Amino acid sequence: MQLKQLFPAVDVGSIPERLAASAPRRMWRLSLRDRGALTRILGAFLLTRLLLYVTGALAVRMAPPNSWPRITSLGKNFSLVPWAGWDGGWYLSIAERGYWFDPHGASNVAFFPLFPLLVRGVAALTGNFVAAGLLVANLAALGAVLVLWRWVRAEGGSAAAERSALWLMIYPFSLFLHSIYAESLFFLLATLALQASARDRRLAAGLWGALAAATRPMGVLLAPALAWGLWRDYRAGRHPGLRDLIAVLLPVAGIGAYMAYLWVAFGDPLAFWTAHAVGWRVELQWAVAKYWRETYWILTRLVRLHTYAHLLEATRIVLPVVFVALTVQVFRRLGAIPGIYAALAVATAILFAPASVGREFLAVTPAFAVMGLSGSRGMLGEALRFFSLGLLLLFVFAFASGRFVG
Repeated sequence: MQLKQLFPAVDVGSIPERLAASAPRRMWRLSLRDRGALTRILGAFLLTRLLLYVTGALAVRMAPPNSWPRITSLGKNFSLVPWAGWDGGWYLSIAERGYWFDPHGASNVAFFPLFPLLVRGVAALTGNFVAAGLLVANLAALGAVLVLWRWVRAEGGSAAAERSALWLMIYPFSLFLHSIYAESLFFLLATLALQASARDRRLAAGLWGALAAATRPMGVLLAPALAWGLWRDYRAGRHPGLRDLIAVLLPVAGIGAYMAYLWVAFGDPLAFWTAHAVGWRVELQWAVAKYWRETYWILTRLVRLHTYAHLLEATRIVLPVVFVALTVQVFRRLGAIPGIYAALAVATAILFAPASVGREFLAVTPAFAVMGLSGSRGMLGEALRFFSLGLLLLFVFAFASGRFVG
């Protein structure tokens, strides 16, 4: 007996066509050109990570003996010590021992919970918290590169997507994507949220935004950006439903859940902000006159940038200008929702963390998208990328030898 006789209401002949039509929704449909681009991206990822870790291993051996504390879980593998230092030590303290709060000094409640929770979960499998932290950070970095590539490919084609991924990998402060920091996980989640929004998948965008807000406080900036989409629809006569409103509020719920925990555990829902303000002196510290004085000093003494401190100061002054210009391009090339988020993230980094803007700008995920969409091609583009890679390796050397980077 034939299938059509058993199921007369079903068009059996159309089943293969339906399956073929649904395939793009189940997997990436990659052309030969896209497969070649992905191969080159993965190769560049492995090569740049090798360069970072080799440079760090050399630097830590040239640093003074007391630059880094001995981390017993690493045993004799001293080369990985710098990647577990600075803020990495705070994240490891959360994963190993949980949160604690000192209202009069630095405490680990300043760091949001999703990243150390993942490290703790992976450590249950590896038996080593440092290895788990590096594994989570680097897998998230790889995911961030691939998701950025997919987003830009949909917006501007394979060549632009490849440039965006490469710019992210050689950005001078991308070393923080591969340390035990939450930057790589946040970049991945924020990019997933903006990509889902671009595809009108608002609930998915809100869920990714909630996870981003549970990773770093900048994630809450996705809420006003997503809210603009609702306002735009309302003005066009399309009234949002309850599901859309919930989706917009999910990033607020992400940070709200952590605040609720802090309230229950320590009696202060803003303990994370208190820890930032008291322990790291994070506050609104923008001074226009001082910024322009420092900018004038740098521009009039470019030939005298012969110390690491001068170079770091120059990047701190130049990068805000670059990212403001990139934000303008985000509005033009990607639209209002990524543009609003990028503008808020850039403003937050400049106003509250001017000494660390290089690292903070890693949260401005749409800026890296437009680096590929409107980036320089040819010899000029290659020269800029080699210059950026050189700065990255220099900052890795400084970071691994105990100097401040961001």
